[in-house]
Amino acid sequence: MTTHPHREVAAHDQPATHRYTMHFPAHEPREDDPHYAAFNAYRKHHRQGAACYVGERAGHDQCAGNLELHHAVLEFAVANAADAEALHKDFPEISEHATAEEITDWAESSPGQFRWLCAFHHRGAGGAHTASHADWTAQLYVPGLISR
Repeated sequence: MTTHPHREVAAHDQPATHRYTMHFPAHEPREDDPHYAAFNAYRKHHRQGAACYVGERAGHDQCAGNLELHHAVLEFAVANAADAEALHKDFPEISEHATAEEITDWAESSPGQFRWLCAFHHRGAGGAHTASHADWTAQLYVPGLISR
C-alpha cells in the first residue's frame, strides 16, 4: 500500500450552481397579510443602529446594498404550512398543536425570527435566499468566501 504525503490544495475559485424546485403552499399576497403590520413595525423600530449580520462577523467590506430584514427561520410564504411538532422541537415556545395562524403570527412578530442583512447577503450571490446553507453559514467566518 502506497501512502501519500500530505499535500495542500492551492487556493482556487470554483463556480457553484444550485437548482431545485420549491413547493410553496397557497398563501395570501404579502400586502394582504394581517401580520405584515407587526413585521413592518419591528423593521421601523429596530432599523436605527442595525448592521448586516454577516458583515458584523466577516467584515462590512463584504457588504453591498441597503439593509433588509430577513426571516431567519420561516419565510412568510411557507409559515402557514409549517409542522407545529417539528417547530416545537427547536422552538419550545411554539405549542406542538399550534395552528397555522399561531405559527404565522410567531414568524412575523418574534424578534428571534429576524436578521438584518445587506442586499448582497440577503438576495445577492452571498444571500440567504441564494447561496446554499453550508456556504452561507461558512461566509460568516471566512471573509470573501462568496463573490458577486
